[in-house]
Amino acid sequence: MTNRPTSHDKKPQAEKPEVPDFSRYRVCDSYSNPITDTPVTGGADTNSQRLSHKRLLELDTALGKRDKEVLLAIQRHRYLMTGQVQRLIFTNAATSTAALRAASRCLKKLKSLGLVCTLTRRIGGVRAGSGSLVWYLSHAGERLLRLHDHKPLPARRFFEPSPYFLAHTLAVSEISVRLTELCREQDMVLSALQSEPECWRSYSEHGTHLSLKPDLYAVTVSGEYEDRWFFEVDLDTESPAKVIEKCQRYHQYYRTGLEQKAAGVFPLTVWIVPDQGRKDRLAEAIRAAFDKQPRLFAVITGDELAHLVRYGGDGGMLC
Repeated sequence: MTNRPTSHDKKPQAEKPEVPDFSRYRVCDSYSNPITDTPVTGGADTNSQRLSHKRLLELDTALGKRDKEVLLAIQRHRYLMTGQVQRLIFTNAATSTAALRAASRCLKKLKSLGLVCTLTRRIGGVRAGSGSLVWYLSHAGERLLRLHDHKPLPARRFFEPSPYFLAHTLAVSEISVRLTELCREQDMVLSALQSEPECWRSYSEHGTHLSLKPDLYAVTVSGEYEDRWFFEVDLDTESPAKVIEKCQRYHQYYRTGLEQKAAGVFPLTVWIVPDQGRKDRLAEAIRAAFDKQPRLFAVITGDELAHLVRYGGDGGMLC
């Protein structure tokens, strides 16, 4: 035995899924926002293939259960990173590294079939490996998932999302993934999970039709207790005044009684912020704006999500 290095000592380390700080990826540049319908120079969705209806039927029969779970997960969240797909679906591997590799193989297969694509933008850069890839459904993938619901698929061009839009969407997806993991680990039930626009609520005030647009809605069940949640992901891009305007919409909707009539209770609205400083500023602003009104909100950092869902958090979170 000697201390001399061998080839085994220089093996590259296996990739491990990491959770980025999505608030770092909120700056704007030349990438377009899908909402503005401003195309990206040079086009996008170049990985997408044109598949016939017959070919889609063949793929629908050939794909396994896990393949379709991946497609449905990406459809629900709009964009997912490789590590997020792994944490949602590939949970039975011996190690997290093996699970990430299995997720990567599945995604690459679906890409080769023309059902999913990757964005040109990577989160964390190319050095982050396959875990930095961001996946979305191709037009063919959307068509495959709609084979049996007979709903028409509107024709539309694909637009590369802006850094802020992508960061916010992935941050909302991350909350969905964390809720799924938390319920899996703590023997809880995630009985409902709705992303945009499914979680939006319509109401009216003084004859004006309005919409409440949370980022996410969830129902968690622990034993005999059921909790309902609206989630708002804040990347510290809006002034507290803008946040207060959104909070006013929640109070308007609360006063209609529609949610209470349908569910028996009004969900707690959870603002998830990047750091303690932002938490303190928003909580103070919300308390000042809605003094002596029902406490409909909690302001937390991402690290406090598990404590809130499991134990109800603490009094300092509510405002």
